[in-house]
Amino acid sequence: MTSPARQHVCVVGAGIVGAATAYALARDGWRVTLVDANAHAGQGASRANGGQLSYSYVEPLATPPALVALPGWLLSADSPLRWRPRPEWAHVRWLMSFVAACRWSEVHATTRALLALSFLGRDTLHRWLADEPDDVLRLPSRHARPGKLVIYRNAGARAAVARQLDVQRELGCVQRTVEASECLALEPALRATGGGPIAFGVWTEDEEVADASQLADGLAKASGATLRLRVRAQRFETARHSQIAALQCENGVRIEADHFVLAAGPAASLLLRPLGAALPIEPIRGYSITLPVIDSAAAPRVSITDNGRKLVHARLGDQLRVAGFAELCGPHPQVDPRRIEALCAAVRETFPGACDFTDPQPWAGLRPATPGGRPLVGRSRWPNLWINAGHGALGLTLAPGSATLLASLMKGRGTPPIDPAPYAPHRH
Repeated sequence: MTSPARQHVCVVGAGIVGAATAYALARDGWRVTLVDANAHAGQGASRANGGQLSYSYVEPLATPPALVALPGWLLSADSPLRWRPRPEWAHVRWLMSFVAACRWSEVHATTRALLALSFLGRDTLHRWLADEPDDVLRLPSRHARPGKLVIYRNAGARAAVARQLDVQRELGCVQRTVEASECLALEPALRATGGGPIAFGVWTEDEEVADASQLADGLAKASGATLRLRVRAQRFETARHSQIAALQCENGVRIEADHFVLAAGPAASLLLRPLGAALPIEPIRGYSITLPVIDSAAAPRVSITDNGRKLVHARLGDQLRVAGFAELCGPHPQVDPRRIEALCAAVRETFPGACDFTDPQPWAGLRPATPGGRPLVGRSRWPNLWINAGHGALGLTLAPGSATLLASLMKGRGTPPIDPAPYAPHRH
């Protein structure tokens, strides 16, 4: 049984998942060291992500309709999905597992698991925000509960959407279908939208937005952890009895600890390879722009997802964050100017006159995705090495929940807040 008050834990990765993990463990009495190659927490995949806390929107990417649509997506230059094949066994195996996960039974099981983790994350984040002064977690101007509206321009999607809402209603989601007229009443800025008429929408009143980078930085600092930033992890050093003895980093830095948590996103699998292991995590590149709002009435107040374009819009204070696309193109976060222009064009068409495009703050980040969409949370094959990685596009939404679940498992006593089995690393 672990006694946190006498234990030192090293958390590798200070994105939103790692920072939340450090904060949760510190609250439980651990002495925490948080390691990251960047100068500040929240600068990797968390730096400019979509900003939506999508508690009720967790259906995985791997679904039967996605598998059917995949060839058309891959053949279209403007597709929201892009794939560049790589002659690597890990990549091929990930793709095979993705195809195998495109079964309705697996989709429903994953949706249940992700909703459980999402709702735990929502309750956890609200508790943390209540326990800390606003300026500590740095979210007073960039956290809100505006609700989320998903707009559909294809009336033929209504039946499938209704079936999905029925499934999620039984799992605790409070959502409803709304007609086009109510979409415009909920978000008047949509009255000027182009891109075709709105057929219907789905409204979820209690959805939130937040700046993931600000939250990660606030959690890292509020945790009281020893911050080892600008320190790039290289490999784990093993000792007797299959224990991890230390984390070896660049420039001769060596960090010893009683326990280690691997929360390094896409790099998590790379850090395990020298030990003869790997995680089924594929880096999926996404893009965003962050635009100053110049006409508040023309910009959305509620969180908007355009289902046809696969784009999300989140109002963060006086800025509009717009994100989208998914590219399986390897571990390189280069910005494709064509994607940025596509995002800008979509905003101009959807919310004309709302934003200033002088500097769209173009960004690309690598989402660490498992084939079926479930993050990996739990103990690895090494007794003192724990995993909290693979959250895909839901890192902001799931991070507080997965951090709380992992902290509970690391205590080694009591009942976890939710069933940990669906996220166990050994399942993969």
